[in-house]
Amino acid sequence: MKHNEEYTYELINNESDARICARLIAEEFVQHNPIAAFDKVSADEFFNGRSWPIMMDLFEEKLSFLARHRISNEIVGAITAGDLFVHNQNHPYDEFGLPSTVPHHDLLDELVNQFINWDFNQKLVPSLVLHISVGATRVQHSRKGVASRLRRLLCDYARDIKGFRYAFVQVTNPITKHIYTNKMGAQVVCTIDPTTWSWKKKNTQLFPYKDYKNGPIFDVLLELTKKENL
Repeated sequence: MKHNEEYTYELINNESDARICARLIAEEFVQHNPIAAFDKVSADEFFNGRSWPIMMDLFEEKLSFLARHRISNEIVGAITAGDLFVHNQNHPYDEFGLPSTVPHHDLLDELVNQFINWDFNQKLVPSLVLHISVGATRVQHSRKGVASRLRRLLCDYARDIKGFRYAFVQVTNPITKHIYTNKMGAQVVCTIDPTTWSWKKKNTQLFPYKDYKNGPIFDVLLELTKKENL
């Protein structure tokens, strides 16, 4: 357990905490993440369709972290992560598969596939690339360094304990991009403008984000062997 004066930071290692974290992520994500807000996804929809399945999918890997407020003992932040190799084995990309009910989930899946096959330029093997999936912090505890600390501790743990050399993140929020690129030294490896992305659904090409006003989505890669700013 890592801690400072106001917060402690822990691995998510029991199902009760995991459920609370998945609910927290769902509630904060749909309100404050630009593309989720644009999709008008409810917290229950995001919890049942995204944050809870991801949390359970990654639970046994023991690479996800939470932040707990020391005085209240409330969980106020969480971030999920796993081995990108394992993710690719368990969820291979299928361009002809059934579409998601939420367009940006398919967009992110396409970008993962692109990263693995074109942008990474290395053979993907176990314990090489940490895939940081989704995270959130309660808005009441924002601007206190909780989000940055969670990500730094996760990356330190993945590097020092699990032997990962890289962390890969898909960034849909400018605040999160600032943390990874400006504070942690990650590099942007792919940029996509959602307004031009075509979503293939039922043999029809749609452009669900043609009116999206919140800028591009980024794939970023952090070299964990470099300890600058961590």
